[in-house]
Amino acid sequence: MSTKNIKNDLKKLKTKINLLNHKYYVLDEPEVSDYDFDILFKKLLSIEEAHPELITEDSPSQRVGSKPLSKFESVIHKEQMLSLNNVFHSSDLKLYMERTQKILGIKYDDLKFSVEPKLDGLAINLLYINGVLDVAATRGDGTTGENVTNNIKTIGSIPLKLIGKSYPETLEVRGEVFISKKGFQDINAKNNEKKFANPRNAAAGSLRQLDSKVVAKRPLDAFFYTIGYCSPKINIKTQEELLKKLSNWGFKICSLNEIVIGQNGCETYYNNIASTRNDIPYEIDGIVYKVNSLDYQDELGAVSRAPRWAIAHKFPAEEKTTIIKNVRFQVGRTGVLTPVASLEPVEVGGVIVSNATLHNMDEVIKKNINIGDKVKIRRAGDVIPEIISVVEKNKKSKKIKFPEKCPECGSSVEKVEDMAFIKCVNKYKCPAQKKGSIIHFVSKKAMDMQGIGDKLIARLVDEGIINNSSDLYKLNEDNLRNFVINTTVREDTGKEYDITLGEKSIKNILDSINSKKKVNLSNFIYSLGINEVGEVTARNLAIKFKKMDNIFNADYDQFINLKDIGPVAARNIYNFFREKNNIDNINSILESGIKFIDKDKNITNLLNNQIYVITGKLKKFSRQKLSENIIKNGGNVSNSVSKKTYALILGDDPGSKLEKAEKLGVKIINEEDFYKIIKL
Repeated sequence: MSTKNIKNDLKKLKTKINLLNHKYYVLDEPEVSDYDFDILFKKLLSIEEAHPELITEDSPSQRVGSKPLSKFESVIHKEQMLSLNNVFHSSDLKLYMERTQKILGIKYDDLKFSVEPKLDGLAINLLYINGVLDVAATRGDGTTGENVTNNIKTIGSIPLKLIGKSYPETLEVRGEVFISKKGFQDINAKNNEKKFANPRNAAAGSLRQLDSKVVAKRPLDAFFYTIGYCSPKINIKTQEELLKKLSNWGFKICSLNEIVIGQNGCETYYNNIASTRNDIPYEIDGIVYKVNSLDYQDELGAVSRAPRWAIAHKFPAEEKTTIIKNVRFQVGRTGVLTPVASLEPVEVGGVIVSNATLHNMDEVIKKNINIGDKVKIRRAGDVIPEIISVVEKNKKSKKIKFPEKCPECGSSVEKVEDMAFIKCVNKYKCPAQKKGSIIHFVSKKAMDMQGIGDKLIARLVDEGIINNSSDLYKLNEDNLRNFVINTTVREDTGKEYDITLGEKSIKNILDSINSKKKVNLSNFIYSLGINEVGEVTARNLAIKFKKMDNIFNADYDQFINLKDIGPVAARNIYNFFREKNNIDNINSILESGIKFIDKDKNITNLLNNQIYVITGKLKKFSRQKLSENIIKNGGNVSNSVSKKTYALILGDDPGSKLEKAEKLGVKIINEEDFYKIIKL
């Protein structure tokens, strides 16, 4: 048989198997028996074994797993993956509806929403080039995730090649990977050693396996609900149309999606799903409401990392009762003392809970909590355990009191004015603050130094080997060799850790530190742990100032005029770069050979730090994309018109912002003319 005929036969066979997979995994409509499918699959493997040069990325054979990876590579998403803000009560939802109504000028009772269960899984981004799966990545920090392509290919419900021909050349598709309740039970039944706490942990743990052949044996599934970057743009008007389009391309869509009207429609759907939650075959932790109109979505835009056009209505967390055995005060990296209750262990939401935060002393007084009380607890947002209320008082209970000295260093503590907490004043010498600062510095979203865990940092600080983040760059084989990590027996767990660092661990630690000599400026700024400076603010600072020297020399007004930076954050940033200890630490890090990667090479100062406001429906870009372009060109974006506004960018059907801009004499630029200014 000629090579051309073999190629044609292989193409038909791959198409046939991919369609059978789609019917089996996505539509739940198997067309052939397992035996007949196995015959087709063995035929495919036989041809590819004889002609390995004909194996392609979209071949069904690529689902069986490949060689294990040594680590996951980073992937930058073409368009940022946003997270959702949450509401927990009807009153919170009403406030969200009122804000939406104010921006759109449409009564929320008349507004259509696309609603769906909120899966308790792991967010994923799939990039397709010419219809073939090219890269799959985890959400990560929303901008950069981990490359899990080999693992994603093992999931039968995810198309390796899109169905039909009407898909864009370049397409990002977003969804959620999960494991069903039954799949979770099956995994734990087969695993005689470590048991997963819940299906989400099982899904996340499976997807982060370095060996995709292990992943192929896990019952992973996925639902998809939106797209990211898309070129060329697709002509659709609603979220409902988008879901149909995704389904037509071969993606699995949640069958419980509906279109409802207004807050009443949203809450009716919420109550219906909540009442049948236990019967749903996969775990959900709430409902997502999305404004159905894509034009309205563009008009609503996004704030920081969350869209205004969508909100998650979370289910109440599971609650249990237990006894408070003791209370200790935990010192954070900013010096704040947080009361933490040691509890009689109790299972909440599939996790054994033995500690719970008491937040601050105002909360303790308000809830009248004492040591020895029987209390009701829950996992807040299904994550952090917290005490809701006292169920039963104990006659022998002890009052919880603020310590007069820092429990970590014995220094004085002070009450922060107008705040409900106290702080250790020994800012640069308190071991807990040192440890917290260094732990933050090496964390994934900061410098991402692998293999340098909390316990290792704690012991290095306790031994006086390191005192700040710059000391990490002074570590060597001599001061790490035969290093032993010991922690005292903890009352809450009864565990003692005793870990010796071997030669391989030492090499990995030093390699990890040295591998981070080239970093993004935004990651470095975030790693410094400045109060009120998260990832988004750090990115804005990096884009605006471009160099550390520029930040050192900036005044307060330059910070306060930046997007998303208020008076408190601006003051914190300004003060941080005026403190000698901080300056010395940063200079020491820079002297170790740190170089900054210019990931935004085309950033200009074209807009000269001027403030812009956007109104109306845009034709070329979403509001978020236009805002990013304004920032990249040296401008700032505000949501409201004021005397500080330099110009109003005008789209179709502008709202009340136009009238206000005219009253204040603010410059008005239409959308097309603005694109010419920034050369888009």
